[in-house]
Amino acid sequence: MAHSTGKRVQETADTLVKTVKRRGKTPTKGKKATFASDGNDQYTKALMKNFDEESINYGQLVKNREKGRVVGKTRTIIFGEVEDIQTVHVERYNLTLRNGISRLIRKSLCFSKCKEMLDNHLNVYQCYNNLIRANSALTIETEKNEKNIEKTPCMAEDITDHIWTWEELLKFKVPPTID
Repeated sequence: MAHSTGKRVQETADTLVKTVKRRGKTPTKGKKATFASDGNDQYTKALMKNFDEESINYGQLVKNREKGRVVGKTRTIIFGEVEDIQTVHVERYNLTLRNGISRLIRKSLCFSKCKEMLDNHLNVYQCYNNLIRANSALTIETEKNEKNIEKTPCMAEDITDHIWTWEELLKFKVPPTID
């Protein structure tokens, strides 16, 4: 849905949350948005700037480490009611990004040195991941003789009704934004 590259400072967190707000559906008291993060309190401040506390659930999951190994996890509810705070989906997506984008691999020749080019690469990869690449977690299983129905994240959110091709993506004309 969104990314923000840079150091772990308030401005980066603000940019990320502002982008999520702009791109996502507006949460309400009846249909809350759920956020989870590590113990970085900059996200708390960013969420408070952009959302009404009563329309979101937000929890933090802090990993307790000893000698570099995770020995426990501490879950804290910041806003709302979060039954199960997990960052596993974000961590898995970060692994998928590192496996798919060599610019994100630290200590390699491909490591990205230019923030603008990294942002551009992440934008293209995000389009690929949301519009072109079917997500196995979203696949609908059908009868044995029929092919399963594959879905992309954008199909699951009713943003599109089909899996896009690279040609469709590259020829798509983005409508102008209204601010």
